[in-house]
Amino acid sequence: MMLASALGVGGVACLFWPEVSSIDPGNRTIAGFALATGSVVIASLGNMTAIVNTARNLPVIAVNAHAMAWGSLSSVVVALLMGRSINFSFEPAYVLSLLYLAVFGSAIAFGAYFALLRLIGSARAAYTSVLFPIVALIISTLFEDYQWSTPAIAGLALIAAGNWLALTKIRQE
Repeated sequence: MMLASALGVGGVACLFWPEVSSIDPGNRTIAGFALATGSVVIASLGNMTAIVNTARNLPVIAVNAHAMAWGSLSSVVVALLMGRSINFSFEPAYVLSLLYLAVFGSAIAFGAYFALLRLIGSARAAYTSVLFPIVALIISTLFEDYQWSTPAIAGLALIAAGNWLALTKIRQE
């Protein structure tokens, strides 16, 4: 399993090597790295909570609604503590993108993930997150003219190999 994880991490590093190699190690970089690391830890805690909720057969929609409400409230509290004002734009582009993210990017996506947890278990479902950078780059290729480099292609191959190895190992257990 360690080899599979190493392949996945190495693949993501290859995918984003141009960005990573051009980082200027200043205070903002360290803060960004800390935030990224913290977000991974929080996502893992969320995954563990989802496993517990799934084992208890809690209703997906209700759990999702509560989680979104608490997340929104937390964001408002942090913004206010930082002295930020709460703004809302009624421009159609903003409202439509917000609705898209709320419905498809959150409610449906998390509902589908919780259903996947029930169907295939947490170990196999967790590996879907490895595919997120790949999906993002495919979308960038289609809509933003992303140009695939040799390190990016190598990264894609490493991620696929790590994912295959991990899922094969899980299936054998």
